[in-house]
Amino acid sequence: MTEVLLKTRVGKELALEVLSSAMEREIRVLKAKLTGFEEEMHKFELKHKLNSKEFYKKFESGELADDEDYFTWWAAIHAHESIKTRIETLQELLGQCEQ
Repeated sequence: MTEVLLKTRVGKELALEVLSSAMEREIRVLKAKLTGFEEEMHKFELKHKLNSKEFYKKFESGELADDEDYFTWWAAIHAHESIKTRIETLQELLGQCEQ
């Protein structure tokens, strides 16, 4: 567990309100991006008749050719996972600001 100490000239309540507002806004932006990557992944799944999880396993193990389409799909999966992690982290931090 990581502990973060923040110092500010304003009061605690205002600082928490500002942080909460910024995190809520970032979560909304990230959720929109997440939806975009989900749509992109779904298009690849339909095109290649393979779900993203199975594709990822096959691509990582070298079972699939080095097709540009596959690299784009792989990148969309990585971006999707990265964004999910960021959203989860922000939601955890936001929960602590609201306590």
